[in-house]
Amino acid sequence: MSNAYRTRLESYLASMLQAKKMLSAGILSSEDYAKMDTIIAKKYGISSCSLYRGIDLLYSRFNGNMSCCKEVLQCQKA
Repeated sequence: MSNAYRTRLESYLASMLQAKKMLSAGILSSEDYAKMDTIIAKKYGISSCSLYRGIDLLYSRFNGNMSCCKEVLQCQKA
């Protein structure tokens, strides 16, 4: 892992930690949290396929971790 990527990743994780606290406090809804995660990941250049993304795939509103959405198909091509 390059130093530049590590710096971007740490910035992403620090931002999402604050968002997670706001979610726990009821300031953000789960939909707002998901939108924020997408925006922050894009800002710091973190792929939607990254293991470091803080999205809980096992407890999504669809009760599963598999999807046929466009983002999943993009990850399979990468």
